[in-house]
Amino acid sequence: PVKSPTGSPLQRIAIAVALSILVHSLLLWQWPKIEFPDKTELPPLQAKLELLPKLAPVAQQPGARKPKIKTPARPPTIEEPVTASPPAITETAASSVPAEPTAASATDVTDTLAQTPAADEELPPLLPRHAQLHFAVQYGSAAFQVGEVIHVLENSEGRYTLRAVTQTTGLANIFKSYHLTQTSSGSVTKQGLRPDSYIEVKSNRSGTQTSSASFDWDEKKIHFANGKESALTDQAQDVLSLPYHLSRLALNAESIPIAMSNGKNIRQYYLAVGDEGTISTPMGELRTIALHKVRDANEEGLIIWLALEYRLLPVKILYLDKSGEISAHMVITDIRVSDE
Repeated sequence: PVKSPTGSPLQRIAIAVALSILVHSLLLWQWPKIEFPDKTELPPLQAKLELLPKLAPVAQQPGARKPKIKTPARPPTIEEPVTASPPAITETAASSVPAEPTAASATDVTDTLAQTPAADEELPPLLPRHAQLHFAVQYGSAAFQVGEVIHVLENSEGRYTLRAVTQTTGLANIFKSYHLTQTSSGSVTKQGLRPDSYIEVKSNRSGTQTSSASFDWDEKKIHFANGKESALTDQAQDVLSLPYHLSRLALNAESIPIAMSNGKNIRQYYLAVGDEGTISTPMGELRTIALHKVRDANEEGLIIWLALEYRLLPVKILYLDKSGEISAHMVITDIRVSDE
């Protein structure tokens, strides 16, 4: 057999290993040394204490106040409202600044904006000159919306006008169309709202019904469109003016006597003043005070929540049937006020 010039396989491997060792030794011997630069000296760290800039005080939301709670041992703490309002609320800058006093149109009637508090007297927040409140209406205890209510308030020179439009929406409007227009007008006094007239027009597929009441404060009588009349007390209200009248009261009593008219009759009730609490609304969490209608057996009920940080405007109204079950309730979705 012919021998390979490079020898056997083992010899070839040995030769390759030897050559590799020789080449790597030469490279390591002659490769230039790599030197890292000297460490650069960093400048010494310097610290200096400085006073923080003064922060602007947090602005008070118009209407934020702390009603007197009936449990003096441990009064609840009311937090200062933040400067920014929730996104759903739009209030002009002028609404946070009290307007100039306005002369009264009569000796016992004064514009709310003209009230001057005594040294030891806590007046209610200013009633807006213009306000628009949107409510979602839910039927019973159901969570879905069946309608909407829009309240519009105009208040100027000791006079107010309230208008409310209630109507079904969505599928509810297809199966049971309903439309209700309510109007209340009267005076703004130091004791609260004093309605002169109340009118409601109710329309559905069965037709249209109209009810109205006229308040005669000189004669202490209330006259209805059907020809009937009843005695009139100092705290008499209609169903639309009532929630806004409550914002004018001190709310420091356990109960408040109220005579309320629906345009067909007038009845005497008592509203129990509750403690402060927080409710969930589409506008977020709102701090409120609730007033419950004191109801007898087989009598309809009513609960009204007033927002502490938004001028004690109504933000939720719940209606109970004669058995005490929820028949309907409306909750605020948007508030817009202006004092210009």
